[in-house]
Amino acid sequence: MKLRFFLCLISISTLFVSCKSDDDEVVPQPEPFTYSAVTNMSTGTTSVAGTSAPAGYNWSEVKAPQSTWGLNGTITDRMLADDFQIPAGEKWSIQNFYFYAYQTGFSGASLPISEFYFEIYSSDPAVAGAVKVYGDTTSNRYASSEETKWYRILQGQPDNTTRKIYKLKINAPDLNLTAGTYWIKWGSKTSTGTHFYPQFPHDASKVNNAQQFVVASSTWVNLDDGGQKVSFPLEISGTKLPN
Repeated sequence: MKLRFFLCLISISTLFVSCKSDDDEVVPQPEPFTYSAVTNMSTGTTSVAGTSAPAGYNWSEVKAPQSTWGLNGTITDRMLADDFQIPAGEKWSIQNFYFYAYQTGFSGASLPISEFYFEIYSSDPAVAGAVKVYGDTTSNRYASSEETKWYRILQGQPDNTTRKIYKLKINAPDLNLTAGTYWIKWGSKTSTGTHFYPQFPHDASKVNNAQQFVVASSTWVNLDDGGQKVSFPLEISGTKLPN
């Protein structure tokens, strides 16, 4: 015979009885998460040259030996790729990716992106044999954009406000990934011209291995700026699923 013990809570005022068996199963609930890799994109309110950013804004300064404001990610010409990691023992249901971009001379409330496409690979897409696990270049995943209050400037050039950086929100419906290292390859379009994705300041403590895909020649380029490899800021949001 199996004996069961019950914990019962009785509220006299409502005559409500709540009983829980000691062998009831507890079902794990999805846990919201945010993956953020944007450290050091904001470099403060004063540039190396001593120029103050406009009130309420920060600079995002490219410092020597780097000499590139940003990389072309206009899908008719170039696509970009970088990696991200899901920790061991975790499974993510990804809802949104967030990228950062600017268009020289544009300063409206939201960047005029009209289309955004991406693919997820389980290994470096520049290496033969890479397996695509999600996405395509035909499904528009763009959701919205908003300004970051950062201006992109370049050390050694006049400090100005012609390159306002925007945060792009990208939809990722039904994307579930287990632990591992993945690569995301992306490209986008605006309604008014070429736009660019600002790279991180080089950090020797991190893996800097971003790449650029040249559409016309179907070739890959290892991104190098001033003799330093680069990576891109990226955020991810969603829920952690029980394994």
